[in-house]
Amino acid sequence: MAPDLYAVIDWTAAPVFLDKELQAIEVPDGPPGDGRLYADKLVQVRHRDGADAWVLVHVEVQGGDTGPQATARITHRMYRYRTRIEDRHEMLSAQAGQPPPALFSLCILVASRSGPDHLEYRREFLGQGVSFSFPIVHLSQWLGRWKALASLARTNPFAVVIMAQLQALRHHGAQRVGPTLSLARLLYEYGYTRDQIRSLLRLIEWMLRLPKDVEPAYAAALQRIKQERKMGYTLVIERLGMEKGEALGEVKGQAKLLLRQIERRFGPVDAKTTQRIQSAQSADLETWSLNFVDATTLEDVFRD
Repeated sequence: MAPDLYAVIDWTAAPVFLDKELQAIEVPDGPPGDGRLYADKLVQVRHRDGADAWVLVHVEVQGGDTGPQATARITHRMYRYRTRIEDRHEMLSAQAGQPPPALFSLCILVASRSGPDHLEYRREFLGQGVSFSFPIVHLSQWLGRWKALASLARTNPFAVVIMAQLQALRHHGAQRVGPTLSLARLLYEYGYTRDQIRSLLRLIEWMLRLPKDVEPAYAAALQRIKQERKMGYTLVIERLGMEKGEALGEVKGQAKLLLRQIERRFGPVDAKTTQRIQSAQSADLETWSLNFVDATTLEDVFRD
């Protein structure tokens, strides 16, 4: 996205998100009825020379075109943020006897596949004016470079986040279960730490927004992935005992959730159906839970 920026950041120092700093700088949203969704982030990073640097990121979540009106709105917003950040913190830094942090502006268009690699805000009158340019990333161009992106994801968690966003663009509703699980499996296969996996999965799940109806099936499948990739050694007899208890609890939980979903949609079920669900194996329960997503009758739930 921004190789020059990546090269000068000291990645041994964890980035810090300055949400409160950004909230203190009031920049109005777009015009009423604009219909766009966007997010602005201010991130503090460490420069390789030891100084602090800030990165201003503007993300267009919806739309993504770079027509004249859209370009004017984006460039004006980026310019206003930058000038307000500089005004505010040059004064604070001077009072503290420190140089102000360097500021890098970056715009990401989520749905755009092509366009200019820089945008520019310009105002002129009688030979006087201001000019401010910044790089722009067309995120959807990575749809045609999926293998390269997956390779980068082995060591770069930002690539994982991009993969999640692209999957959110391509799939909707229950179709997002498979891509979400595929990304989760990659995290385990690539050897991310437990804390990294938890943080990335939380972000991935938020970005893909699975429907409530498919959450139980997703949770059960995710649990199996976790069990497959569980590290550490225990005695066989201990492991078998733990696995038996965990498996039993998981199956009971699957059955209970499926019954609740069926009763909510189709009403109370008879004792025979209840017994069938409560005595079913995990694989059957997963199949029925996925069937439930688009089932219009109770019989549809139990189809092969």
